[in-house]
Amino acid sequence: MNILKIQDFNKLISLQKISPVYLLAGEESYFINRCLNKIEKLAAADDLNREVFYASESSADDILNALQTLPFLGEIRVVIVKGVNKMKAVDAERLTGYLSNIIEMSSLILLYFDNYKKETVAKRKEFINKCIASKNCISVNCRKQYENEVKEFIKNEFAQKGKEISYDVISRIIEENGTDLSNISNEIEKLSLFAGKNKKDMTQEDLEKSSGYTKETNIYALSSDIEAGDLKKAMFVLEKLLNEREESVIILSAISSAVRKMLNAKSMIEEQGLSVAETASALRIHDFYAETFFTNLKKHSTNILKESLRTILKTDVAIKTGSSDAASALDKTI
Repeated sequence: MNILKIQDFNKLISLQKISPVYLLAGEESYFINRCLNKIEKLAAADDLNREVFYASESSADDILNALQTLPFLGEIRVVIVKGVNKMKAVDAERLTGYLSNIIEMSSLILLYFDNYKKETVAKRKEFINKCIASKNCISVNCRKQYENEVKEFIKNEFAQKGKEISYDVISRIIEENGTDLSNISNEIEKLSLFAGKNKKDMTQEDLEKSSGYTKETNIYALSSDIEAGDLKKAMFVLEKLLNEREESVIILSAISSAVRKMLNAKSMIEEQGLSVAETASALRIHDFYAETFFTNLKKHSTNILKESLRTILKTDVAIKTGSSDAASALDKTI
């Protein structure tokens, strides 16, 4: 069986038949999570019949044991393996055999958060290729979208809500949110809610006034951009916050919280020896966001994060004593 496009998967899932194995592979986590949600909804497995593993921390034996466990008061057991792109070669080799010896009352969902075509580990590459070729596996290509595809995605999402939007406004949304579909989807939802049910045309004015530019949303966006190390977007959001007259202490607090969370995560993993899953649980990082957070965490060294906290402290003192203009101090901090 060949790897499916998202559109083909959507048609297939509507047939209401659960597959023994799914491979959701690509760099677009929005599509991966959207497909995962549809599969889980179809499987209708409760928490007792749903188990999640992180491939880098779990062995093939752990996963196989979970698959071999009979569903408890249910029809099917769902086993989700996140980060298959980080799976050890020996585990990938062990799981390859499962493709031809599937367990009917279990569904294995493999999440590969990367471009599967660029896989370099031989055993992992073989496992992925056999998943794609297997009649027991439905494989879906969740690749990053080109800008023209993102534009059509936005157009279609608004159309499904009974609304129209010009390509000029669409271009502005992309300009300020990038092509990450998770961010784009949130923006679409907020703009639609802001406009209300009766308004059909989405305008530039709606975009400017929508909750996509409220202080609360921008504070969250600022934290996310700092974690991602995206200086350009962080500076853009900072400018928006300052224009909205957000208090400097709140902005600095958001910056500090983002840095402290990353530093705490580094300490838990590198010094305390906690796993990614344990760290995510301790810091209350939601499953949906965990993969992004820990990927971004690798971009920052512990020393740089500690230095960042010292800079934040100096900025705090400068703002409170009036020795520096708040806007200028915050700009330099980022």
